Amino acid sequence: TGGAPGRVVDPYAMEVVDPTGAGDACCGALAVALARQCSLDDAVTEAMAAGALATTRVGALAAMPTRAEVEALLARG
Repeated sequence: TGGAPGRVVDPYAMEVVDPTGAGDACCGALAVALARQCSLDDAVTEAMAAGALATTRVGALAAMPTRAEVEALLARG
């Protein structure tokens, strides 16, 4: 019965080219943000942005976004 309440993070609307590597980008960004001691909410938001950006390019490694790209997407809102 009833787990802990959660927070829904709206996805970023992106023009998807290839979803390969999006999960890896998301998990990697989450780990990096947590290592930087971001709050869980901020870390998840960064991770969602990284995962979304990774869908905009073909492949896995080539699709990994840079920190600057993630920050630019976050700044757009």
